[in-house]
Amino acid sequence: MSDASDGQYGDWNRFAIAKGLRSTASAAAEAGDIARLDVPPRLLDEGVDARLRELFTRWCARPDLKALGLTLPAYLGYLGREEDRRRLRTALHMVHAARWLPQDEQAELEVVIGAVSHG
Repeated sequence: MSDASDGQYGDWNRFAIAKGLRSTASAAAEAGDIARLDVPPRLLDEGVDARLRELFTRWCARPDLKALGLTLPAYLGYLGREEDRRRLRTALHMVHAARWLPQDEQAELEVVIGAVSHG
């Protein structure tokens, strides 16, 4: 396998693991068993996650493939580790620094970056 396909395969695995962790944590929280898991009940703060999803929805509607392409891999592969937080924050900073978003989205993205940085 080439380096490019290795990276894609690694991302695919990471996305599947993150999805599994999120659904396991959600199911355990509903059952009241969250204390027995070694994963946080929410990988990202609920408010931050909602704001990011709203931005993704807007970018999909346009379609802003550059913003989606930079941020979705970091978001989908987020496992709650500090390394994941840095990866997501860096991707969000890259989109913000490019300044190709409408002003209201630039402002919202700035708020999200701050929340991810302190989360």
